[in-house]
Amino acid sequence: MLAELCAGRRLLDLYCYSGGFSLAAAAAGATSTHGVDSSAAAIGLAQSNAALNGFGSVCEFSQSDVPAFLKREGVAESFDVVVCDPPKLAPSVKDLRRAGRKYRQINSLAMSAVRPGGLLLSCTCSAAMTQSGGFLPMLHEAATAAGRSLTVLRTSGPACDHTLHPCCPESNYLTAVLVQVS
Repeated sequence: MLAELCAGRRLLDLYCYSGGFSLAAAAAGATSTHGVDSSAAAIGLAQSNAALNGFGSVCEFSQSDVPAFLKREGVAESFDVVVCDPPKLAPSVKDLRRAGRKYRQINSLAMSAVRPGGLLLSCTCSAAMTQSGGFLPMLHEAATAAGRSLTVLRTSGPACDHTLHPCCPESNYLTAVLVQVS
């Protein structure tokens, strides 16, 4: 969904883990990618993956707390495409209020890093957030907090190889929303 939109663009990959979004963007022709994760092991894995795939000159990775990285001078409006794919923030319905605040904070900061007219792919892997129907409204609240406006380009769930079983509602936990940020 996203890689082909990264050709000729600068990508910021938040909570990058092994660098999957960065590598796909580099393979599709991104001019540069910058992955951020708080885990030293994840950053080491992402750097190894970039080198193994011949993208060491395109992909850069930093170990940092994501909100702290996004508050740094020079980050605001400096990326064409931003991916925000945090770990599970709402393990259960009782965690939704706290998780909602955290999702709003990180997405508001992520939107601030997007140049006007650029793209944000925001994801959740929390069944409680997906099933609550609150993810898209949270994105609009985050945009208001950031002083930005959004145009929703696509909302999607898991790929076809990730089955959703009707007797197991917990299997419906992935949501990805692609927006243009103005």
